[in-house]
Amino acid sequence: MHIDWGQILTHVIGFIIAVWLVKRFAWEKMLKFIEHRRETISASFSEIEMGKKEIVAQKEHYEKELENIEVARRSRIQDGAREGERLAGEIREEARQAAVDMRQKAKQDISLEIDKANVILKDRVIDAVLLTTEKILAEKLDRERHARLIDDFLSRMKVE
Repeated sequence: MHIDWGQILTHVIGFIIAVWLVKRFAWEKMLKFIEHRRETISASFSEIEMGKKEIVAQKEHYEKELENIEVARRSRIQDGAREGERLAGEIREEARQAAVDMRQKAKQDISLEIDKANVILKDRVIDAVLLTTEKILAEKLDRERHARLIDDFLSRMKVE
């Protein structure tokens, strides 16, 4: 195998010239571009980390809000149940009082009806006694007539 030293030397000289040209005209721009790119990537990673932290904070905040909402919901349910029990107690008490009032009114009505019936009975007895007395006074009574009047009176009392 044969090594061409002339070609190698030409490549080395070309490479040195290319490095010198890059260093002279493009090296600073490439370093600035690379540094800018590195800063951009670093800033992006920082923003992502801040976004993650913010998301975690918001997640914790929302979880606390959900817990508070759940506590408030349970409290409202319990308040509603207590209110329902209170209203049911009031309704039961009103119904009990209404029943007591109805019983008292019924007793009063019954008492009034009994009093009316007694008055009517008393009036009828008085009328019957007066009628019998009139008949007795109008007629001369003997023992037989007296018994017949009493039987008539008793029979009329049964009919009325």
